[in-house]
Formats: sequence, C-alpha cells, structure tokens
Amino acid sequence: PDPRRVFVALGFGFFAELTLPEALRHLERRSSLLQRLSESLTRDGAKIRAHIRLVLEVTPPPRLATPPHLLATPPTLCPSPRACGSCRGCRTPPP
Repeated sequence: PDPRRVFVALGFGFFAELTLPEALRHLERRSSLLQRLSESLTRDGAKIRAHIRLVLEVTPPPRLATPPHLLATPPTLCPSPRACGSCRGCRTPPP
C-alpha cells in the first residue's frame, strides 16, 4: 500500500483512491455541504414548529361532545294529563 494515497468513501459502496491533498479538499467540500444541509433542515424545522404553534393558537380548543342523553328531546306531554290515557303524559289508563 502506498501511504501517500487514501481511499475515501463516496457512498453506495464506491470508494475513490485520492492523494492526501485531494482527500482533504474532498472532505472539506463534503463537510461544507453537510453543514449547509443541516442549517437548511434546522430552518425548515423552525418554520414547521412556528406554523404548528400558530395553528394551535388560532384554532379554538375542541368542544367536549354532548352526551347523547342530553341531546334527546323529552317526551311531549298531553295538554290535559287525563285527556286520552294513551301517552306518557296521561296519568289514567285508557278507557
């Protein structure tokens, strides 16, 4: 092996045999690219978090569901409780 040359992983299982100055230049460019990508993703994440906070502040809290027994209408009563004897409001049995 030649100590003046190194193998640099390029990705997807590919390697390049580079001299030390070439390898340093390649690694500096890769480091710069990854740094820019990291900053971009950090900005995108901050925007998403800000949008989520905005939506949560603007959106009213969810209303609790009304229990079904409160939604049901009460049975209607006869105007005269002793009129017919066939509805719930009548107190006397039908004739």
